[in-house]
Amino acid sequence: MKEGNRGFTLIEMLVVTGVVILLSGILILYSRTGDQVSLILRARTQVIADINRAKNLAITAQSWRDQNTCGYGVYFDPSNNRYIIFTEVAIDCARASHLRQEGGEYDVEVIPVPSQFILAASNVSQVFFMPPDPTIFFKPLDVNQPDIEQAEIDFYLVNQTSPAFQIFINSIGQVWGI
Repeated sequence: MKEGNRGFTLIEMLVVTGVVILLSGILILYSRTGDQVSLILRARTQVIADINRAKNLAITAQSWRDQNTCGYGVYFDPSNNRYIIFTEVAIDCARASHLRQEGGEYDVEVIPVPSQFILAASNVSQVFFMPPDPTIFFKPLDVNQPDIEQAEIDFYLVNQTSPAFQIFINSIGQVWGI
């Protein structure tokens, strides 16, 4: 046999196989982590877009079913794992409650939270945007805390103990998430 016709040694083959297995394992792990991060980013972006849609409806003062609309809000319903965009209809908006009607008579849209997440409204049950600025009204979960400067809504992945993402709404209407 000629000197140049030799194949790979057993050690070289084991080293190459080990490197391929290691890189494959890293790629699979990265892929699964990437899927979860992508899922969280999509859900967070959707929630922020829905809250901003309610705010934009209020800013543009769009009437709802040709009635005197006082504004739009978002009601967070953790018991049913959903949130609801609603409107308020009243003759005198300055004296209105700025709260969602219990029967859902003025619900604009009911939005279920994706099945991989659990909604947990931390310090508010709803936020209301009243035109034209808009003026922001928070309904705190704790009635002893009437002055809230910022709403915080937590979303957990199913079977997780820490929030997957959080949505914040401040008293001037800015909405962001982390």
